[in-house]
Amino acid sequence: MKIQIDGTNTLNKGAELMLVAIYQQIIKKIPAAEILYIPNEIEVGLPIFLQNKNVKRRRAVEKGRIPSAILRRLRLPYAYFTSKYASTNIDLVLDGAGFQFSDQWGYTKERLDILERYYKNLKNQGTKIVLLPQAFGPFETKQGKRMVKIINDYVDIIIAREKISYKFIADAGANKEKLWLYPDFTLLVKGTFPERYESIRNKVCVIPNKKMITHTKNAAKHYGDFIKEIIVHLENSGEEVFLLNHEGAGDLEICKQINESHGNTLTVVNNLTATEVKGVIGASRMVVSSRFHGVASALNQGVPCLSTSWNHKYQMLFEDFGQHNTVLAVDAEWNEELKKIDDIRTNLNAVKSVLVERKMVLTIEAETMWNRIWQEVEI
Repeated sequence: MKIQIDGTNTLNKGAELMLVAIYQQIIKKIPAAEILYIPNEIEVGLPIFLQNKNVKRRRAVEKGRIPSAILRRLRLPYAYFTSKYASTNIDLVLDGAGFQFSDQWGYTKERLDILERYYKNLKNQGTKIVLLPQAFGPFETKQGKRMVKIINDYVDIIIAREKISYKFIADAGANKEKLWLYPDFTLLVKGTFPERYESIRNKVCVIPNKKMITHTKNAAKHYGDFIKEIIVHLENSGEEVFLLNHEGAGDLEICKQINESHGNTLTVVNNLTATEVKGVIGASRMVVSSRFHGVASALNQGVPCLSTSWNHKYQMLFEDFGQHNTVLAVDAEWNEELKKIDDIRTNLNAVKSVLVERKMVLTIEAETMWNRIWQEVEI
């Protein structure tokens, strides 16, 4: 059987963690499967954990930035050099993108044309397509509604990660017979702690996110100062803090700016694999994250967490784990937001107990989801 993994990459550690989760489930169920890895970002070579004889990638994607730019400028077809070109003889596509379909991304007609052609070509050769648990919506624009129609016409299983996303895509016309609701599936992946960072065990982990600047309006100009205020507050409360880069250059730059304004006294954890990132988070006393999978990796390892947010998916993730009043509003009164941190700190053990209970329930749901997928695609 030939299985293609779409929608992930190794630049964003949340996306990489989903890649790890998908790969582990494939080799658990079908050890001899041929796997085609199609990252949604330009990457060179295969990540180490995928380097075996049964995993391949399309070189045209790896080398495609310049050819696709030239062809696009010449108004010639360029999809061959992107992740949206349908390879032949693919039995199943597992799409692990965390959040790709929404008015928030401003899809152009050209981009939707490419998406529709990609799905249509896959279906014409009998490929089954599964959108693994992800956030969706809203879909209020003309392009957004077309987006849902394309998904509805060609995708075999559409899995929303939480109730708001389910409602967004259902209300926009998705066929409920193919629409499922299951939680984030990366909770099935175990973290690995990097020994070189032993000094940060049981400290408070702070995870910045450039999207808090690029994808928010009122919060953008205050975000950096807000994170600095949180760090000072934690240290004044007797906590030791470190910064974790959960993605790439953009988040690392924010980490460096925050650390510089703090006299460069903070440890900045960088250049880790996705499972190492999860291991670091799991060894933390508490987490303040602006990255979705930073929140997920904390909660599903029993680590109390708060977060800033630029999308509904954060609040819904907290609700999955029985957590409330844990989203920090950058544009609110900061003293009130800092009290949320104090509340968590004074109730760490009680919070941990709830998280452990909820993980047991969500783990069963995630395992049930995979079993259903394999049944549906007749493996």
